[in-house]
Amino acid sequence: MEEIGKYVAVYLAGASGIWKGIPVGIAFGLKPWMTASLVSLGAVSSALLVYFSGEPFRKWLMKKYGTKTFEAKKAKFSTWMEKYGVHGLGLMVTGLLGPFIALIIGMTLLDNTRKFLLYLLVGIVLWSFGITYLSEPMVILVKKLVASH
Repeated sequence: MEEIGKYVAVYLAGASGIWKGIPVGIAFGLKPWMTASLVSLGAVSSALLVYFSGEPFRKWLMKKYGTKTFEAKKAKFSTWMEKYGVHGLGLMVTGLLGPFIALIIGMTLLDNTRKFLLYLLVGIVLWSFGITYLSEPMVILVKKLVASH
């Protein structure tokens, strides 16, 4: 039962953001593939929830996190959109700004949100696995350095 609690915690942390879920999985000592899978599932499910929940939920998120945050990111998002297009945006911005912010800004600026959603979901999975597998050797190295002192 304790192991299931770890999985649920990593899933929920991943649902609130990739950059939050991965450290939780590493802290619990889960294998990288399990951490990345749970974080991906959590982030994908929360992105789909936001996408399919409709306008009232998006307005609530904007109110909760503040329009200043989104307005500041919107300018950067527009610049990237002109440079990289929908596919580059969905794949790149997901890891840099986080799935929530990328999705909400993308849905306010883009006409073809289905295509953007597809690339966003692929970006979530790629970033989750990439960050997890890149951070795992660093965590092992730090543990060895701390243990030797």
